[in-house]
Amino acid sequence: MLLLDERILPDGTHARTHATLVGERVEIRDDDGTRGELGVAAVERVMTRYGKELDASIALTGEALALPGGYRLRRLRYHTPVDATGRDYLIWERPGEPPLAVIAAMATAALRYLVLRLVDERRSGGASAGAGAGDDADEDGAAPQETETDRG
Repeated sequence: MLLLDERILPDGTHARTHATLVGERVEIRDDDGTRGELGVAAVERVMTRYGKELDASIALTGEALALPGGYRLRRLRYHTPVDATGRDYLIWERPGEPPLAVIAAMATAALRYLVLRLVDERRSGGASAGAGAGDDADEDGAAPQETETDRG
């Protein structure tokens, strides 16, 4: 299990988002009970959209989640010269290509959005399905999962 991000909610409590490999899919799970599975292609799209090539001088340290196809998602704490303190980054390691870095909060928000959208589309029976994001066999390989609010 890889911790993707931590954030403070409006009520002052801390919430964490984790990623786990479940078979060939990446399960995104949040402390609020939201969870869903995304295909590696969906994670790839988020990371390539927002990512910037990581400077080769930066060591790849920190926890990592190995994914199918030779990909690896890593959380890296790094202190750039322009920041007052270190920041958390998600690093997307791709076979044969330089790794990409995205601020962890930004990448996690995009992944959570995809999961929440899938859950919402499943609840509404797919009526709001734009671009097929709610289909179990969509091009990103995303599959919605039940949340705590679905059960209650």
